[in-house]
Amino acid sequence: MLPAAVTVPLEVVGNRVFVTLTLALPGGPKRSARFLVDTGGGGFLLAEPLARELGITWGETMREEGTDFGRAAVVPQACVSDFTLKLDPTRVLVILGKENILPPVAPGHAEGLLPGHILAQYHVVFDYPRQTFTIGEPGVVTPEGAWLPMPVSKHSGFPRTELAIDHVPHGFLIDTGASFTMVSEIVLKRWGEEHPEWERHEGAVGDAVTLGGRTLETMIVGSAAWGMFELRDVGVVSQPKGTFEQWMSSLMSAPIIGALAGNVLKRFRLELDYVNQALYLSE
Repeated sequence: MLPAAVTVPLEVVGNRVFVTLTLALPGGPKRSARFLVDTGGGGFLLAEPLARELGITWGETMREEGTDFGRAAVVPQACVSDFTLKLDPTRVLVILGKENILPPVAPGHAEGLLPGHILAQYHVVFDYPRQTFTIGEPGVVTPEGAWLPMPVSKHSGFPRTELAIDHVPHGFLIDTGASFTMVSEIVLKRWGEEHPEWERHEGAVGDAVTLGGRTLETMIVGSAAWGMFELRDVGVVSQPKGTFEQWMSSLMSAPIIGALAGNVLKRFRLELDYVNQALYLSE
């Protein structure tokens, strides 16, 4: 009998989180691979060498932000330990020409990506302090921690939360696949005008360098609140206008100004009850 939930080791490297998946095609050998677990990720991704080793071919190809993808012609079985994941055949993609799906500046290595729309079928726990990952069928895991609402987009599976800064609530994507928290450049500039005492730098500084992409500025937000938890000296970077207000907000249940990432999440045991659209936080 297959388990209704499993708990496995969670690797935390450069504020990103990774688990081991076991993959196989029908009748083929099983292959273990290290996957980035990304609540803000869009496709179930396989690096090309892993896909070839599994015997996966692809047909239609596409290009996005300088990276080529092929749509998998056959879908592998993918398991977390003995827990079999339900994959959408239309959203299984091969990253062509790459053996590591992470940005070149990021520490670590991953042969695949486990995305939000798959996680959204389950009850998931990221226990950063204890470095464990739990995934189970809805209703199987008993919730622990302080409750917060967590609206989930039906199509993308992206979870939303709110942080209060200067007592004003702001919407964020919960993004376990990103190393450093991001906000719109418009928001960061406004905070800088309101709080000239907050540390601010051009470009990426410190751990923000591992994020990759187009980082405009880095800021240390003096204080914020996530539910009952106080956050001090929160590092954020800015992304170009429209990244969150337009593109990412269109994939969410409601508008957001940024993505809450590993540099903040690593303090918490983060429990995502997707079906009931509830977040449970504890330390």
